[in-house]
Amino acid sequence: MVRRLPPLNSLRAFEAVARHQSLSGASHELCVTHSAVSRHVTKLEQYLGTKLFARDRQRLVLTALGEAYAARLTCFFDQIQDATAENFEATSDRHTLRIGVYPTFANRVLIPRLAQFKEKFPDIPFQIETSHSPLDPTGPDIDVAVWLGTGDWPELISERLFHEELLPVSSPTLLCGRTLHAARDLEPFTLLHAAQRPNDWEQWLKRAGIDSVDAHRGMRFDHSGMVYQAALTGLGLAMAQTAHVRDDLEQERLVPFSDLPVQTERSYFVVYAPAKSRQQKVTAFAQWLKSELTAA
Repeated sequence: MVRRLPPLNSLRAFEAVARHQSLSGASHELCVTHSAVSRHVTKLEQYLGTKLFARDRQRLVLTALGEAYAARLTCFFDQIQDATAENFEATSDRHTLRIGVYPTFANRVLIPRLAQFKEKFPDIPFQIETSHSPLDPTGPDIDVAVWLGTGDWPELISERLFHEELLPVSSPTLLCGRTLHAARDLEPFTLLHAAQRPNDWEQWLKRAGIDSVDAHRGMRFDHSGMVYQAALTGLGLAMAQTAHVRDDLEQERLVPFSDLPVQTERSYFVVYAPAKSRQQKVTAFAQWLKSELTAA
């Protein structure tokens, strides 16, 4: 018998929107854009030939059919999750370690060190999942994650890796030996911004005592990795997280425009669920990463 099932990605998107009562909540859970979630829901409505949501003052409200359908789907997805846990959780230590991190952290901090992890723990296969939003290590898809924040997550085990620190940097060819002594020294340069971190320049300038510069002028890029690449090519000044550009600074591909690094109130933490602390693969990775970054 051939099953006639609706598009499964659309079902998952619809159920997440219904559970969160928002596109934003579903987007964060599924690690896709708002528009992608919306397209999936529209595709499912077209398949079913009916509306699942109505709008009430810009708020999504389930129709009667949508509410009944979502409740059944949530039960089905819960059963799938329970069946997976019951049948495979006991042997999960033999399975792949799933690490959830921010894209720039992955590219500039974690991946350059993973060969050492593989050498030290050759029997622990791993895969990297990235998202600009923190990935949830309490669910079935992620075993251990790296989060940026204050560490106030009572439902998780969180171990500090390092404090977040900001420093303006650029290519040596652009700066030609110039450094920041007064606000006017910034005038010739374009400020580079990451859309995911819109307040970095404002935060640093405030701590540096500079209030006469428009902290939001300049060029914007989607994420920090693009900002660093733009700085390397001489497009302007990047407000960098020092941990992300340490290798560039050591090899003088980038140079600081100021000798004033500013430590924020946030830190990077390795986080995982208490239930997963019994898994050797999780604790091995957490302790290894702490050791690596403490020694850096």
